[in-house]
Amino acid sequence: MKKTVNKLFFLPLFLATVLVFKSTLAKEFSFLENLSSENLLNFQVMINNVCKSKKIFASIKSHHSYPKFGTVKVWKKNCEELKKIGNTKREIISFIKKNFQLVLLDKQEGLLTGYYEPLIKVSTRKDQKFKYPILKKNKKFIGKSRYYIEKKFSDEDVLIWTDDKIDLFFLHIQGSGVGILPDKRKIKIIYDGNNNKKYQSIGKIMVQKNLIKRNQVSMFTIKKWLKKHPAKIDGILNKNERYIFFKINQNVNSSPKGALGINLISKVSIAIDKKIYPLGLPFMMNTPTDTLFSLAISADTGAAIKGANRADIFMGRGEKAANLAGVLKKKLFLHAMVPRRN
Repeated sequence: MKKTVNKLFFLPLFLATVLVFKSTLAKEFSFLENLSSENLLNFQVMINNVCKSKKIFASIKSHHSYPKFGTVKVWKKNCEELKKIGNTKREIISFIKKNFQLVLLDKQEGLLTGYYEPLIKVSTRKDQKFKYPILKKNKKFIGKSRYYIEKKFSDEDVLIWTDDKIDLFFLHIQGSGVGILPDKRKIKIIYDGNNNKKYQSIGKIMVQKNLIKRNQVSMFTIKKWLKKHPAKIDGILNKNERYIFFKINQNVNSSPKGALGINLISKVSIAIDKKIYPLGLPFMMNTPTDTLFSLAISADTGAAIKGANRADIFMGRGEKAANLAGVLKKKLFLHAMVPRRN
């Protein structure tokens, strides 16, 4: 009789706890219903790729924050759960609600920008037009400045030549691209290291020098100013001492790989501050100005990406992607999606 009374006593309390939990869960993930099917499906593909590669397990365990963003055990459980779901919007949303909780590390809003895979004209031969070198990695340039490297390189250091110094600089910024040869053939130009010098935003420098207004700075306004002032190009570009080296990959059709080693997916793959977050971690991005939400995966990092609410989102390849990425600058809150323990 006593056991029955105890059960009856705790039943309302248990039910109330369940109802509160479900209510909190519904509120926490209420944004999911308004997400596009494209975002949800691409998110599913990306996180599936991360799970299949098993890179998430090594990434989170080796990160200094471990196990803040989930243990290897619970991540393996979530990845197994992911295999069981279909690709309908309802199933993906149900999977997220069941297996994740949102964690906001900083209440101070940050910044969302975009990057892309540029197309750049190249040639295997140097001439009066193609005279700017895309360089291979060489240990002799480690620790040397951009100015030094551009003065001291030899033809043996050259991977391929291009015709525009400004486009070459932005290839360095983006980290990879597609080279278009004179006969229209294409080659993949991918990141192969840097000179270990500090990255400096030339946009910030140009604002400080009153060359461009702060509220007007973008990739396009920077390019426009540089092209109008050719004599000052080197002086501006050399302020960023970081120099990027490249190698060639013939697999042109594949999307670029980020620092995680996984192919990037447009509008889902983001670069984050690796000092704060491990690579492979899923996120909910909130841009408060336009009250938009989207799901993303941290597949990349970058020297300019610093802070808990800072992200750079991959927008794709070519001119259309450049137009989107070049002007993207929104306030951002970055919510980490951390596995639930139960």
